[in-house]
Amino acid sequence: MSPTEGCATKGMSLLTLNERETTTKRSKPRKRDIGRIRVKGFSIDLPRDDVESALRKHFSSCGEITDVCVHVLTDNLLSDRGFIYFLGGQGTVDKAMQLSGTDVGGWNVIVEPYPFLENADWDPVAFVQGYDTGLGKTEIKRMLFNHFSSCGQIMDIEFHNSTIGVASVYLYGEGAEDKVLDLDGSYMGGCKILVKHIITNGIYTVHPRRRHYGWPRIRNFADKHENLSQVMIPATPNMVLIVICFSVCSL
Repeated sequence: MSPTEGCATKGMSLLTLNERETTTKRSKPRKRDIGRIRVKGFSIDLPRDDVESALRKHFSSCGEITDVCVHVLTDNLLSDRGFIYFLGGQGTVDKAMQLSGTDVGGWNVIVEPYPFLENADWDPVAFVQGYDTGLGKTEIKRMLFNHFSSCGQIMDIEFHNSTIGVASVYLYGEGAEDKVLDLDGSYMGGCKILVKHIITNGIYTVHPRRRHYGWPRIRNFADKHENLSQVMIPATPNMVLIVICFSVCSL
């Protein structure tokens, strides 16, 4: 089979596999496409559903909202801050900032930008198919390495466990996510390849939900221990020593 035949035949047969894989490993929006804010000002004894609903309605004019999250702590009171995610990037955040100080059904909302970490999109994984499967794994890995090396540092290249026709390329580097997605539809060894971005741990459109285990509210604890940077628990036999460092908490 010629290289061209290998591209065409495998490319057609793997389209269904690609769709099946991406049901669990979906391409995610780029960091620049997501805007998010942190909001305060609501009473912590309000019902969570009421607060989230009011926030969603109040900020609906800023752009498409993908999530509104307000945590409920173990004392059945709300956390004093919530999080809103938009599709639309920085423009949605700018619009939301203009609503800071406005009334939301009896309370004034305080809006703060909540950007992702600068390196949050530095470690994408590229899901690749469409290349010539008539070549050996060593040669395919060499071609993938050369083709994606401009995106960042290649950390690893793996093949799908059931076929040589699907590969995952693990990268790290500034702007790697955008560069990877720009290679979708490019040609490698005479074959047009399909590239999907399937994982970036630090980029998401839904705020993480975490379980709370009854720790004291940070603001109340800090009030009692002003300027405290460490809490030392005296060690006794058969006892685990725990050191808790408090800093500005974003959640």
